[in-house]
Amino acid sequence: MEKRVIRSSSNLEEALEDEVEPFWYTVLHSKNKTDELIQTNPWNQAPSELEKTAYLADDCVITIRPARFSLEKGGAGDYEKDRYFLEISNQDSSTIFSTHRVYSWDEVNRLAFFFKGLSFTAATRVWKGKKL
Repeated sequence: MEKRVIRSSSNLEEALEDEVEPFWYTVLHSKNKTDELIQTNPWNQAPSELEKTAYLADDCVITIRPARFSLEKGGAGDYEKDRYFLEISNQDSSTIFSTHRVYSWDEVNRLAFFFKGLSFTAATRVWKGKKL
């Protein structure tokens, strides 16, 4: 399934005068749902003059997920506090890989760097090669 974004733009001269970006993006999280669309420039509230649908490439999505947990449902827990899982997925999250161990903030960011800019196919090869 493809992941879509809407690239919107407002009046260029007005944006330059206000010293803000004249364009912005809205990631659509639901299929065929445009009610998430932001109709005004988020920085100066100027109305959108143009909206264009764009389709994201299937690049690797990197998620750093907190690992803190409790042993009781709804309980306050500090097990694995300040520790994180690394996850990678394709754009529509239909395929997700999660690490089998947790890492410190610095460690998980170092690992995430290996996946920066990769297609999901290439990221899958790196993931398997690193045995995460």
